[in-house]
Amino acid sequence: MAATYQDITADEMDDFMGYIGFKQADPGHPCGETVYEAPYGEGFRIRVYSTISGGTGRRAGGDAIRVICVNEDNQGFHSTKRVHRTQNWRKNLLSRIDSIHEDVPMPKPCTCGAGIMLPKAGRNGIFLGCSTYPKCRNTQNVEVAQ
Repeated sequence: MAATYQDITADEMDDFMGYIGFKQADPGHPCGETVYEAPYGEGFRIRVYSTISGGTGRRAGGDAIRVICVNEDNQGFHSTKRVHRTQNWRKNLLSRIDSIHEDVPMPKPCTCGAGIMLPKAGRNGIFLGCSTYPKCRNTQNVEVAQ
């Protein structure tokens, strides 16, 4: 059965985002979206982009809520699947935010300055590699707790 789209008001979105610890950022963002953010690690933020502003969003199916992890230069390096405006939008949004925490557990900047070090699997086991690969090929060994 197909999901039914529902209207989400700007007040509903603001209330929910405040409840989960996100603040509105970047008023007048050039993309025309409302942007919410919360700090994540040192120098990183999780951002939520939404076209819901003023009244409600665009027509049913015409927009969605996006979750992205950005560095201090506002460069996105990890995003999730969109959150559609369905009855379960709050639960789905929390799930996307949780997936950032799972995929990027402890953001650590790469020495190249453009990416972060992400866990990767190689033939010799897990290591950290720059998120801008192949542009940057920096790697680091994973520190294993004994």
